[in-house]
Amino acid sequence: MKKIIFIILLCLTTVNAQTNILSLEKSIDIGLKNSKEINISISDTLISDALLTNAWSNLLPQVSLGFTYNHISEMPIQLQIPFLPASSGEVLNAMYSNATIEQPLFTGFKLLAIKNVAFYTKKATVSENSKVKNSKALEINTAFWNYFKAIKLVEILEENLKVASLQVENVSNFNKNEMSSENDLLKIKVKEAELKSKIIEAQNQMKLAQSNFNRVIGLNINHDTQIIPPDLDEKIIEFDFDLLLSETLKSNYDLSANKYRIKGADEKITIAKSTWFPQINAFGSYYYLQLSGSSILNDDLNNFWMVGINAKWNIWDWWKTSSNSDVAIQELNKIKIANELLKEKIQLEVYSNLLNLQSFAKKIELNKLIVESAFENFRISKNKFESQIVTSTELTEASALLAEAKIKLINSQIDYKLGLLQLYNSIGRKIY
Repeated sequence: MKKIIFIILLCLTTVNAQTNILSLEKSIDIGLKNSKEINISISDTLISDALLTNAWSNLLPQVSLGFTYNHISEMPIQLQIPFLPASSGEVLNAMYSNATIEQPLFTGFKLLAIKNVAFYTKKATVSENSKVKNSKALEINTAFWNYFKAIKLVEILEENLKVASLQVENVSNFNKNEMSSENDLLKIKVKEAELKSKIIEAQNQMKLAQSNFNRVIGLNINHDTQIIPPDLDEKIIEFDFDLLLSETLKSNYDLSANKYRIKGADEKITIAKSTWFPQINAFGSYYYLQLSGSSILNDDLNNFWMVGINAKWNIWDWWKTSSNSDVAIQELNKIKIANELLKEKIQLEVYSNLLNLQSFAKKIELNKLIVESAFENFRISKNKFESQIVTSTELTEASALLAEAKIKLINSQIDYKLGLLQLYNSIGRKIY
């Protein structure tokens, strides 16, 4: 029985450990599902759906039922005044009900324009929802890779500390055999202490990066989350700015949303001008009236129906329609101008992201060369130190240069990955 319990606990521990280890794809999936920003955006989309349904309903026949009950006196009405002789009448019960159906025939294109505004608002909201998802995916990527940067910094410093500790041991042996001075031993111990201090700071930064990553994907900030990064080697991609710009004008989420806002604003002009035209509706009604205890209506006249057309034309409204039209026209003009300003801003953003990406790509090649050189320098220094040709200080400096070069290479590779995603996001490409 104890063995069975142990196996169950072991399995549970294994499953829990696995859930703490996340790949980039899994992190994005969890983050998008837990995102409050996306949930708000989804609510906006559902609201726009409901408003579109509401706008559609205005074009369809409207059916209504009515019922009224009154307690009234018999005709003629007799008034009872305190200083006059009293008079009274028989009290009657009156019931009135009706059923009506109405259908707009012509409203100056107002109802159709209202429906179109709701439709374009929905399309703009969908574009904004896609933008929110893309931005969240970029935020998750950034938090993921910053966490990985912090992890690698700790790893490289710990590797460097192992080298320094080994040097302390070697120099101690040399010192015992009077092959090295006490000053050399103290210097290498100071370097070791400095590395330990850097590791403490790096571990703290790693914890902060981990907590930020947890926050971004919707987990508790103190959750012990581990990550599995994909391959750091990124294929360098060459881009043509003119092609990127053309794609941006078609795909950028903000520009796409503004395109629909412009169409919606144009429809609002139609709504404002609709009162220049007559408003025509067709209707049909059925009525039933019953006066209990009265002979006002014959039995064959207490119910009837009617059909007809209702027309209303506002001839003069003291420039109200004209002023509303002017407001709608200027609102459209503002959106168009704002859209042109947005295009300029996005063009600059795409160009800036492209230049940054090219810069990151060049740094990767340079840092690879620096790492190769630093590694060779460390190898030679280590061999010379073992042969007592160079001092421990020189070997420590060579080790520190190699660690610094490795950190710069990793940072440049991650910067390129994030720079590529930032470029895709500014263009309007899906990154999740």
